Amino acid sequence: MIAFSVNGKHIDLDVDPSTPLLWVIRDHLGLTGTKYGCGMAQCGACTIHIDGEAVRSCVAPTSRAAGKALTRSKVSRRI
Repeated sequence: MIAFSVNGKHIDLDVDPSTPLLWVIRDHLGLTGTKYGCGMAQCGACTIHIDGEAVRSCVAPTSRAAGKALTRSKVSRRI
């Protein structure tokens, strides 16, 4: 069981600690604003903040979030 918060909401999940955070955020929590880009931490599409530090969630294991506060921001595109 891994516990953390996302945008102020407390989360408890029973997931493999080595699962990339990106897939936990998208598949387990349904928060699809965080995107998959390159899968190699190069493009920044998957960037989230863990306790204020920018992290590429496609390569960060879920264990890195244990007991911490995650924030993600949606980038809106104006036409």
